Amino acid sequence: MTPSFKASMVGPSRVGKTTLITAILAETETMLSGTEISLILDEQTEMKVRRNRKDLRRAIEAREFDAASLGGSQDIQLYEVGLRAAGDSLPGIPFSILDYPGTWLDPVERSSRPKAKESWPDCEAHITESLMLLVPVEAAVLMEAVTPAQRRAVADLLGFEDVEAMARKWARARNLPAHRDEPAVLVIAPLKCEKYFDDNGGKGRDAARLRQLVREKYRSMLDIVHEESKHRTIRVIYAPVDTYGCVDLMEGQWIERTGADGEHTLDFQGHYRFRELPPKVKVKAAGTVIQELCRCVISGQDRAERRQAALARSTYDTALARKAERKGFWGAVDFYLSGEARTNRMALIDSRRALTQAELHREQLAGALRRIAATPADPRVEVW
Repeated sequence: MTPSFKASMVGPSRVGKTTLITAILAETETMLSGTEISLILDEQTEMKVRRNRKDLRRAIEAREFDAASLGGSQDIQLYEVGLRAAGDSLPGIPFSILDYPGTWLDPVERSSRPKAKESWPDCEAHITESLMLLVPVEAAVLMEAVTPAQRRAVADLLGFEDVEAMARKWARARNLPAHRDEPAVLVIAPLKCEKYFDDNGGKGRDAARLRQLVREKYRSMLDIVHEESKHRTIRVIYAPVDTYGCVDLMEGQWIERTGADGEHTLDFQGHYRFRELPPKVKVKAAGTVIQELCRCVISGQDRAERRQAALARSTYDTALARKAERKGFWGAVDFYLSGEARTNRMALIDSRRALTQAELHREQLAGALRRIAATPADPRVEVW
C-alpha cells in the first residue's frame, strides 16, 4: 500500500461532515482552475460526492432547501482524493480524509453497534496518524441557543465531551517522538455560516459573536491540545464556512425529544430558504482544508530537504526507512515529492523522454502544492 497524507473529521451526527467534504472539493477545483493540475477522486469518493451534489441540485431545481434531506454518513467513509499533473498516469499527491457516523464518538453507542466495534480500531489509527484534525461545528446550534435549556442542549448536540476526548488522543499521538517533527494542524470549522456574515451575499453582522462563542465553547479542547503537545507546536485554524452560500437560516426550532431512557432532551432543527432565485452555490472558506494540508506537505518537503543537506545520503535513507515503517509521513514526502514513485515506475521503461516527462510532472505537482499553500487565506480565516 502506498502512503498518503491523512486527515480526520471529528464531529457529532448531522453536523454536515459529508456536505463539508463536497464543499472542500468544490473550492479546491476552483483553486486549480487554469492550471495543469487536476483534482482526482477514487471511485467510492466520486460516488459519494456525486450523490451529495445530485441531492443539492434537486433542491435547487425544486427551489426548496431542506438541509436534513441531504443526509449524512451512516458508515465509515474514507475520502481518497489527490492532485495529479495533466497527462500523468500516477496518483500524484494523495490525501485520505476520514469520516464516520458521529454516534461512534460515544463509547456507549459504539459498544452497542457491531460495525462500530469492528471498525473503530482502524478509525482511531487513522485519527492518530493524521496531520490534520478537522472539527466541524454547526454554527446555528451555537448562535440560536438563547434560553438556559437550549444552551444546556448545545453541549450534547455538538458532542463537546466526545470531541475533546478524540482531540486529546490526536494531540497526544502528534506529541510522540515518532511524530513530533511532523506538521500538525487543528481546524475548527463552523458550518452553514451564511446567516452570520455579510461577505458572501448575506446581510449578517454576527461574525464577531460567532468567533467569541467558538472560542468560549472550544476553549477546553484547545487547552487539552496544548497540554498534550508540550514538546511541539500545533497550528490552530479557525475557518467559518459557507457550505452552500445561497441559503439563509430563517428559523431555528428547538424540539423536545424523549430518549430510550426516558430523559427529555432538546434537538435543533434549522429551517432554511434560498436567498435568491435561481440559486447559485457559492462555497466560501472550505478550501482552507486543502490549503492547510498542502502547507503540511510543503513544510515536510522543506524539512526533508534540509535533512538531506545535513546528512549523508546513505544515513538519511536508513533513518527515513525506519520512520516510514512506523507511520509513513516522511516516507510519503520522500515517495511523492522526491520522485521515488516515478523512479520506481520508470525503472522498467528505457526511455529518456518518459523520464523527462515524469520529472516535469513532479515539478508541476510541487509547484501546484506551493501555489495552493501560498494562496492568501480567506479573510474570514484566522490562525489562533
